[in-house]
Amino acid sequence: MNALLSTADSSVRARLIAVAMVEIAADCACLVHRLMEGWSGPTLAPVGLAGPVSLGQETLPATNPLVAAFFAGRVEPMVYVGSEIPREEYAHVLVTRTITSLVYLPILHAGKLAGVMEVLCFGVPLRATEMEAFQEMAGIAGTAIVAAEEIERQQQNLLDSIHRMSQLYDLEKSLNATLELDEVIAMAPAKTAAMLPCQAMHLWLFDGEDLRLMAIDGEDATVSHGMVQRPEEGLVAAMAEEGEPLLIADPADERLLRRNEVLASLPEEQRTPPVSNLLLVPLMQDGSEIGVLEAVNRRGEAPFDEDDEFFLTEMAETASHALKNAGLMHAERKLEILETLVHVSSEITSTLRLDRLLQIIVNSPQTVLPYEMCAIALENKGALQLRAVSGMANIPMGDAQVDRLQDLLRVLNTQSSPLHVRRMAGVDQEMEAGVAKYFEGSGYRGLYALPLEDDQGRVGMLLYAAGDPEFLDAPQIEMIKILGGQATVAIRNALLYREVPLIGLLEPLLASKRALLRTSRKRRLVYAAATAASGLFLVFCPLPMRVAGEAVVEPQHLVTVAAPADGNVQSVLAHEGERVAAGALLGTMNDWQWRADLAAAQARYQRAELTMQADLARGEPQAGADRAQVDFLRAEAARAESRLASAELRSPIAGVVATPALESEAGEHLSAGDTFAKVLDVSRVVVDVEVPQRDVALVQPGQHVAIKLDSYPRRTWKGEVGVVSPAPRMTGGDRTFAALVPLPNHAAILRAGMSGEGKIYLGLRPAGYVLLRKPALWVWQMLWNWIGW
Repeated sequence: MNALLSTADSSVRARLIAVAMVEIAADCACLVHRLMEGWSGPTLAPVGLAGPVSLGQETLPATNPLVAAFFAGRVEPMVYVGSEIPREEYAHVLVTRTITSLVYLPILHAGKLAGVMEVLCFGVPLRATEMEAFQEMAGIAGTAIVAAEEIERQQQNLLDSIHRMSQLYDLEKSLNATLELDEVIAMAPAKTAAMLPCQAMHLWLFDGEDLRLMAIDGEDATVSHGMVQRPEEGLVAAMAEEGEPLLIADPADERLLRRNEVLASLPEEQRTPPVSNLLLVPLMQDGSEIGVLEAVNRRGEAPFDEDDEFFLTEMAETASHALKNAGLMHAERKLEILETLVHVSSEITSTLRLDRLLQIIVNSPQTVLPYEMCAIALENKGALQLRAVSGMANIPMGDAQVDRLQDLLRVLNTQSSPLHVRRMAGVDQEMEAGVAKYFEGSGYRGLYALPLEDDQGRVGMLLYAAGDPEFLDAPQIEMIKILGGQATVAIRNALLYREVPLIGLLEPLLASKRALLRTSRKRRLVYAAATAASGLFLVFCPLPMRVAGEAVVEPQHLVTVAAPADGNVQSVLAHEGERVAAGALLGTMNDWQWRADLAAAQARYQRAELTMQADLARGEPQAGADRAQVDFLRAEAARAESRLASAELRSPIAGVVATPALESEAGEHLSAGDTFAKVLDVSRVVVDVEVPQRDVALVQPGQHVAIKLDSYPRRTWKGEVGVVSPAPRMTGGDRTFAALVPLPNHAAILRAGMSGEGKIYLGLRPAGYVLLRKPALWVWQMLWNWIGW
């Protein structure tokens, strides 16, 4: 009895009971059978045995003549003579000795049959005292085994509860890992189906007054993605109208039969198993129903039950929270798109400088459009000429990206309608050879091309590309089309503005000539004197000479903090936009394994050192090899210590954290070399001042520069030319050279991409040289073209 009470395992208790039975009567074996209820009826399954016996088959059917009387209500033991029993009736056991008698005793619990004890005797017949002891043990067995099974059932229920809680936590973590509404909608049925195995899981969401099937995981031919249900059309909409969970476990339910009628009209290859059991729970959000989560045909033999209903309701609550967060982000993103569109529209209509306008078009929408490259090309004599690329202040000659874009533009030159190309991984797609070549060379997988046209004809083309083939959704494409229309008008106005001033320049000159011819001789002498004075002024009076050009703040120094080895991020101690010092702790890796490795390495080192000292004390020749081993283990411990120190992810420079949502990295797994955070060095910036090629010979390092940026119209920055680039760039069809001007940025107010005007001070020159140099060079060029050789 003490042995039975010392264990709560039912199989161990059954084994102990069988051993006790064998100890009561010598030269016998015992099997303890437990009553099991199955689809085919009750059976007896062995749960414990002792003695020289083994199992021939797993169960003993209730129809076996040896035990059938117990199922009819008999409670007294049954004793059989071994020689009188056919061997096939106890074929469930394997013995190598002759059975003299078989004894069967019912195991009762609460007056009902709970099992059977089977005793096989190989020696003398049983005595009366042994039979009484058998009966007493059978009386104990029922209570002991059933009590142990109840404890196991409670433990299993507790484990199931813990498992489901962990599943709900994993579901919440997975669904909240993204705020993209489309991703959450697709993920919700897939994640819930993985936790509640079923043939199909459906996510229905309200579209006005109707329910629309938004996502499907699994196969169910009775519904289709995107279908709409109204309350009078289907049981899902009817359940949604009532707002209460619905569990249908009867395959003959009239509602399931009506739903399965559609299967008969489908081809054989499109049919799926009919719906035999169904579970529907509402998706609630702030007291309002937003949709329905539907589970079809539970995996296994049993249909859905109330436990499944409770579990699916809990998962639906988690999915509702995730859908709410994603919906708020989706609405906020739409508002952000509208605000950006208004801002960009105001910018492109506020300037008639073509180069400035093109830079605004390719760079400004990047806050809401997830493109990696934007380019704009303008119409030029029937061809498309590349004029601006995002992230580039100018078009560098010979750049590989520029060459690929020019090849792509030649392919798209005849494109008259928007083109959206997506290259999906693992999917064979037909596309233009030129587009496929561009994808291969650039690494991008998504391309959107929008022709810019007005009533006067084609103005140009706007291109967007990204590594994600699905980088644009419907609202973003609509924004691009609106932006394209506004850009077309602004570009056309800028092009006209470049031509109109030439007409306005000639008219005043002709008017001045006619006025001069109408004046008197005395007045003409006055004009001549004034002209002479002007000539003297131009020759002898010095003026400061400056070279002006567009100024653009170049991208700053960006440093990547990477994981030193594979592991999980344990904590994040910084956030986006936070200023950090050099060596500041940004986060930590989970270092328990590295600490264990360090402890093990130190233990090996200390053990080897003790061995070396002992061998030295005894004068053993092994001491030399011991010293080499100690040195090796010392180095190994140092490496382990260095690896542990690298678990602290620190910023190598002082700057600003530039990684969005860095806090979400906590708990994420990083492989060695994966990016954890990026830190932007904002202490100094370099401003790129474009110098026309006719003036580049005048610019030297060390010359003073004054810079005024459009973002800060009331402030002027002073600096000196650091380097003059030896390579030319193409800017609006003209070649320019970059004068790089380093500037301090302690307040971190200068950001990459800001633009304005820069003036380089060249010193004092005669007024005529300063004022007339450009027209003189133009005249000289024209004369050389006519008569030079």
